[in-house]
Amino acid sequence: MILANVKFGRAGKQSKSDLENLVETYLSRLLHQGQLGSEYIFAWTDGVLTAYVQLVAPDAHARRYHSDFGMKTLAELRKAFGENPQWTILEDDYLKSSPTWRRAPFLCLYTHAFDDGPPFCRGDNRVPVPSYLFPIPYQERESIYFWQNDYRHHDNIWLGCGTLEIPAYRELANPDSDLSQHGRDLCGQIEKATGIPTYYFLMRYWGRRKNEDKRKCPGCGRSWRTEHATEKRTDFWLFAFQCHKCRLVSHCGDTFDNERHALIGEFKITNRKTK
Repeated sequence: MILANVKFGRAGKQSKSDLENLVETYLSRLLHQGQLGSEYIFAWTDGVLTAYVQLVAPDAHARRYHSDFGMKTLAELRKAFGENPQWTILEDDYLKSSPTWRRAPFLCLYTHAFDDGPPFCRGDNRVPVPSYLFPIPYQERESIYFWQNDYRHHDNIWLGCGTLEIPAYRELANPDSDLSQHGRDLCGQIEKATGIPTYYFLMRYWGRRKNEDKRKCPGCGRSWRTEHATEKRTDFWLFAFQCHKCRLVSHCGDTFDNERHALIGEFKITNRKTK
């Protein structure tokens, strides 16, 4: 993520409150389009309405990536302030080139509670790919944004270890949960648009003390063990499990202190779909 400053201009005939609402709308349009990270703040500085945002790529703010809604709001901003927003990247060290999904061996949908970057990443280096780069409609990009928020909320609930810890974990670890089904549908849309195999990362925290590396794909019950090591995860994209049929990837469990919880997300005969 790249920290940037956006200066919109000074207040004219409209009230500061109306201008703030307009800027809020504009930034939310870019956020839903996948151009910005999840956090931004704005304030009046020396009479100029200024925002601090997280760009997902150096040129993510470019108008060629705006949705129709974003362009409409941008026109309203120009009329209200009498000028275009002025963008300035504040960081010294950042990747100058934009990421791309092209020529990736596969793509993966993955996020977590503390992730504010794009949830889709390349399968050969885990470089995040902004959703505005995919040839999909705005509604599908917005759906990616809402899915990521939903996933992060569930992950935060699970990490909180409260009353809803296990129900939240079931949503994260079960391939048939509403959360997982939504994510897998998004993977299907991206694969259809790009022609690149797109996998859903299935969380696995509780594992089995014995034969954890031999567990079957929770979607179809087939073998999905890869040649990659299970112990080292310095390279996240070297998945221990990958099912080409179900488009699922995963790792071995992180802890083995509860065999009952290890059942969550495992294959059950009732998971099989019958025609």
